[in-house]
Amino acid sequence: MGTHTRMPPRLVIAIDGPVGAGKSSVGRLLAERLGFTCVDSGLFYRAAAWAVLQRGGDSDRAADAVAAARSLDLTFEPDPTGRRAAQVRQDGVDITEQLYTSAVERVVSPVSRLAALRQTLLAAQRRAIGVGGVVALGRDIGTVVWPQAALKIYLDASLERRVERKWRQRTEAGETIARAEVRRLLEDRDRLDAGRSTSPLRAAVDAVIVQTDGLSIAEVVDRLEAELRARRLVEAR
Repeated sequence: MGTHTRMPPRLVIAIDGPVGAGKSSVGRLLAERLGFTCVDSGLFYRAAAWAVLQRGGDSDRAADAVAAARSLDLTFEPDPTGRRAAQVRQDGVDITEQLYTSAVERVVSPVSRLAALRQTLLAAQRRAIGVGGVVALGRDIGTVVWPQAALKIYLDASLERRVERKWRQRTEAGETIARAEVRRLLEDRDRLDAGRSTSPLRAAVDAVIVQTDGLSIAEVVDRLEAELRARRLVEAR
């Protein structure tokens, strides 16, 4: 809708939720409307997994994952293709597409379960978010990474809707995968995220919960903008 806004320069909006709930699409469009940067915390874990592979390390070994994470110097920019939440650069080099390879997909879950790695990446995530003017996406932004966010959103959707969304994303990217396999992967990831001892997936107590079933991405973003206006965090002009 192209809403024009004027906002405090250091405002942070946190969007959490399970895989496939629409966080990346919603966050990217909301950031675009507000003139903000979209920072997806999941990209830090993908980058750590990519760095482990680049260094020939073991993705199940905390020391290897932590060493790889400490080698990262990530920056985030709007993705000119509109396909990703953000464009990711390591030491100035665009590595975005490398973070979505099958090799990274295979190791990002075991890497992200490592408590030592999560602690190592926490400081980097907070630095990226702390500059303000950020829509931050993840599974623990409002509860752990940036609990002082001006607005916390928890996006949710039925498993069926999430499976359909992720299946379409993968097939449109040229991958051949059955819906049943996507469902299994999401169910496994849900169990891992909810059962993690460190920073489990849950809605912050003061989060606004938005069920995205039956809503377009634009309709979800409209709802979030309305919430921002209701809280006087944004002014239409």
